[in-house]
Amino acid sequence: MVDLTIPLVLVGLVAILIFVVLLSAGLYLIRENQVGIVTRKLGGKRMPPGQVIARHGQIGVQAATLVPGLYYRPPIIWSVGKVPVIEVGPNNIATVEAIDGKALRHGRRLGDEVESNQFQDGEKFLDGGGFKGPQVAFLRPGRYRVNSRLFAMTLLAAIQVESGKVGLVTAQDGRPLPSRLLVAPSPTKTSSPEFPSARDHNYFQDGQAFLDSGGFRGPQVDTIQPGTYYVNPLLFEVGVVETYEVPPGFVAVLRSNLGEELDRSEAHPVPVSASPDFDQKLTAEVESLLTSDRNKRGIWRNPLAPGNYNLNTKAFTAYLVPTSAIMVDWASSDRPSAPSMSRPSASPERARSDYPYLTEDSTAGVAFFKFNQLKVTSKDGFQLEVDVRMVIRILPENAAFVIARFGSVFNLIQQIVHPLIDAEFRNNAGQKQALEFVRSRSQLQQEALDKARQAFQKYMVEAQNLLISYIQVDPTLLATQTNKEIAVQQQAQYVEQASAERQRISVQEMTARANLQPQVVQADLQIVINQNTAKAAVKQAEGVRDSTRIVADGNAAAIRRVGEAQADAYHAQADVIGPDKVALIKTVDLLQAGKVRITPDTLVMAGGGADGANTMFSAYLATLLAQRPQTTAPSYSPSAEKDYVSPLTTTPAPQDPSIPLPVAPKEDPPLPPTPEIRPLGRVKLRARAPDEDGEP
Repeated sequence: MVDLTIPLVLVGLVAILIFVVLLSAGLYLIRENQVGIVTRKLGGKRMPPGQVIARHGQIGVQAATLVPGLYYRPPIIWSVGKVPVIEVGPNNIATVEAIDGKALRHGRRLGDEVESNQFQDGEKFLDGGGFKGPQVAFLRPGRYRVNSRLFAMTLLAAIQVESGKVGLVTAQDGRPLPSRLLVAPSPTKTSSPEFPSARDHNYFQDGQAFLDSGGFRGPQVDTIQPGTYYVNPLLFEVGVVETYEVPPGFVAVLRSNLGEELDRSEAHPVPVSASPDFDQKLTAEVESLLTSDRNKRGIWRNPLAPGNYNLNTKAFTAYLVPTSAIMVDWASSDRPSAPSMSRPSASPERARSDYPYLTEDSTAGVAFFKFNQLKVTSKDGFQLEVDVRMVIRILPENAAFVIARFGSVFNLIQQIVHPLIDAEFRNNAGQKQALEFVRSRSQLQQEALDKARQAFQKYMVEAQNLLISYIQVDPTLLATQTNKEIAVQQQAQYVEQASAERQRISVQEMTARANLQPQVVQADLQIVINQNTAKAAVKQAEGVRDSTRIVADGNAAAIRRVGEAQADAYHAQADVIGPDKVALIKTVDLLQAGKVRITPDTLVMAGGGADGANTMFSAYLATLLAQRPQTTAPSYSPSAEKDYVSPLTTTPAPQDPSIPLPVAPKEDPPLPPTPEIRPLGRVKLRARAPDEDGEP
């Protein structure tokens, strides 16, 4: 009997091994960052023709995926692949292209959004009518478990609009834009029978809302402001451009490209006027329509003030119009004497492209036009070159009318300003001689300014100022006039020199007077001092006079009393001893006291003779001796000097301490009287006046 235990054990082990191998081959571990994609090999229905992704157990790659976990699928029937989870960063989006689904509708480029849990439920996407091809919906930042066999993902950067810029949007899908429109209007935001699902597209971030609201393809009137936006680039093409700046001193007139084309009138042609003028009324409204409706094609009536604007340059065309001052310059920059002005560092060429007031070489806000100098011919045939500078201004309220009439400020300058000023100066020069034209420069520029103001009013332009900065004259004519003027100036110079000499004489005279002014003042003060001194002397003399008179009266009274007393004494003595004896006694007393001189001061004796010659000679000698000066000094006492006061000596209070007061010199004391000389013969006694003691 054969033992079958060992073979059975081996068979069992092989079977177990095969089971383990088969079991391990069907086990699939899906990790956290993985997505399981299942493919059915056997045991299911076949997919209909045209279908790429199987669903609900059909044979093929399944739309449903496996989430993280441990799964067993018989390896003979199923196979499971692993793909990483889709990660979209904070500044990215992921566009989606479906491999399977319904065919796109005719005329559409993108498939409408279908509820599929952000493309994570493939069966729901296909069952819900998802379209094959690029999708309107896209993935925003985050992690997504997407079947990469059903959906192809492309990571793209989100739309970044920096500060100072604006995003211009062009839709790649939507309703076709009618041929009468240039820019697509904004989609409706309220539901209507035509668009029951209309809603806000949130700055083009909700593409399906844009389509459901009736959005058109083509350039959009709405813009994207600075920031980060999650916009599907398959649906919207976004171009980032700089914001539009209106510099100070300018306004921007906008021409709207919105709305339908204007209907052209089928009226008959308007008859041509016999005197055409730009001042005629604008009858062709189709040519220049001024409107306040921004959704209507034409020129906006109200311009943009200075500032920055998020201007959609596809929807609006801006025309800068200077409103502060427009400088029009007719001058040659090659001539050194030409007037200087603020121009670009590189002088623009005289070409049409260099005339606009705002170029790459110029500063924003500077407006000027440059022409050649005006060449005119005077009445007497001289060629003159005139440099003229004019300032004009367009009011902001009239900017739209100027653009509507002329199309640009350049056309206004070329068609109106330049021809008028050029013709005005040529006409004036032809009516005047060259020198008269030069001399009447102020009058000429005022007349030109007045005429320009009157003419420019028709075109809604304000002429502010006009200046003639330089006139180039023939050198020969200028030399003749210069010589004549030099002669006139020399004559005037001689007159001025004569006047200057007279003035110099006057100045020298005044200088001399000024130099002697201190002496004049001192003399005036001396006069005042002398007057005061004289008055003081008069007053002092009057005092001396009164004092002397009083003293004399007192002395006379005293002498009178003494004499009366002596007379009484003499009478009494005479009564006793007799008058003769009294006189004799008094004479002896006087001789004894030496108060009576008996001998003369000078004695001249001559020999006797019969004739009187000796006598005459003696008298002559006595006379000479008597006239001889006395060598003996008179008697002097300190008391006499102390009591002596000159009548000119005064002590008035000085007016200025710095000016010394004059002091009158002291007079010498009077000389004693000359003694009386008498011839010797007889001695005659003369009675003297009583002395101080009262003696006779």
